[in-house]
Amino acid sequence: MRSLFVTGTDTEAGKTFATAGIVRGFIGSGINAVPAKPVQTGCVNGIAEDLEFSLKTAGLTFPDAVLSKLCPLLFVPACSPHLAAELAGTPIDLARMVTDLEDLRSDFECVVAEGAGGIFVPLGDGKTMLDLMVALEWPVVLVSSDKLGTINHTLLSLSALQNAGLEVAGVVINHTSPPSELISKSNTRAIRDYGGTAILGEIPFSPDSFPDCSFTAICEKLKGILSNELQGN
Repeated sequence: MRSLFVTGTDTEAGKTFATAGIVRGFIGSGINAVPAKPVQTGCVNGIAEDLEFSLKTAGLTFPDAVLSKLCPLLFVPACSPHLAAELAGTPIDLARMVTDLEDLRSDFECVVAEGAGGIFVPLGDGKTMLDLMVALEWPVVLVSSDKLGTINHTLLSLSALQNAGLEVAGVVINHTSPPSELISKSNTRAIRDYGGTAILGEIPFSPDSFPDCSFTAICEKLKGILSNELQGN
């Protein structure tokens, strides 16, 4: 089974929630999956908050030695990775990021890596998060927040991914607030019709419970896409 990269249309689109749900869904179906966060900013007391949420949601615990592999780059400032690295005096090594993520494949059947921010978030030295995705060559899930303006953000993001030659597994539409039925339906229809890729599913606004059923359906579609047998890998 191949691994997966989760990116978003922008910050707060719901990448972490989607990553957590996908890993939880995979584990629930018997797949040895693990979340990874190659670079995390805004860390307090050395804790990678996004990774911690995904691990807790999926019911996973690991010793510090494994956690350092799942999130090798932690920065205190809550800002873009390139600025956080500059402030820390620690340049981000893109090749090392790729190696660290690929090395996880020896212990886990599927690595679900979550990017930082959107596709063109800079990593320094002229590189962006898109360069990391291209170097990995993993299928990409794009998380889109259901709100006014998301059509433009989503279509631009899809265009960038497709023009870079990446395989887009599909779009997950995340309802971060109670949806307006008219706008929500229009968003989904426009993204599907103009985006040239599949809608894997929609995550409902569910502040009181985890939407397991939605992620079960999303994971079933992803298992087919990531399957070695279907892809010949």
